[in-house]
Amino acid sequence: MQYIGVRSCNCLPENDSGYMGSSKILGEAMKVEPETFTKIIIDTFPTREIANSNEQWLHEHYDVARNPEFYNLCIAPLRFCRAGSPISAETRKKLSEASKGRTLTPEHKKKLSAANKGQKRSPAARKNISAAKKGKNKGKNNPNYGNTHSPETKLKMSAAQRGKTLSPEHKKKISESSKGKTLTPEHKKKISGPRGPREKITCPHCSKIGGGSTMQRWHFSNCREIS
Repeated sequence: MQYIGVRSCNCLPENDSGYMGSSKILGEAMKVEPETFTKIIIDTFPTREIANSNEQWLHEHYDVARNPEFYNLCIAPLRFCRAGSPISAETRKKLSEASKGRTLTPEHKKKLSAANKGQKRSPAARKNISAAKKGKNKGKNNPNYGNTHSPETKLKMSAAQRGKTLSPEHKKKISESSKGKTLTPEHKKKISGPRGPREKITCPHCSKIGGGSTMQRWHFSNCREIS
């Protein structure tokens, strides 16, 4: 069982260990077995407004109000509840600026990993999450619908993946997740169908034009014209 909540304090977050949450159900459970509860600070924010927005996003993502694995009984605390209301342009800008350049520290990653280790969602929780996501980001509802990556973006994505190798554990997980899966006739038809013309890109150093994979291998940062 988990509880996700937002908290403001006048000391360093790690020194605010006494406060565990405002949930009455959580408080009652802690009275019975206080030693089984652990507090983990997921993240910190520059303003309460941004923290509230992040809390709401987490509540909606895990559907805490209906998820039997959470003590939360509603989406965000009632007095801070913004469910159904759009986030203003100013708040979006603040959220964006607060997240720019931020990377998770090894300690933060370790905390997130420890918090999720060994957890298994119940069939009811999985069904709720699936229902909440269905249709949300499909087709025209997807924010990336109709967008295509520019040659520069593709090049950056390729460079970021270059040299990466999958661990044996990762390969095993991919293999196990694919076992028993079969492609539908429609899917097979799409894969075997004719492909459209490949996009041509131009090397900025020698002006040669060609296909993506070959150009990325022999040109751009690997171009002979680079002195």
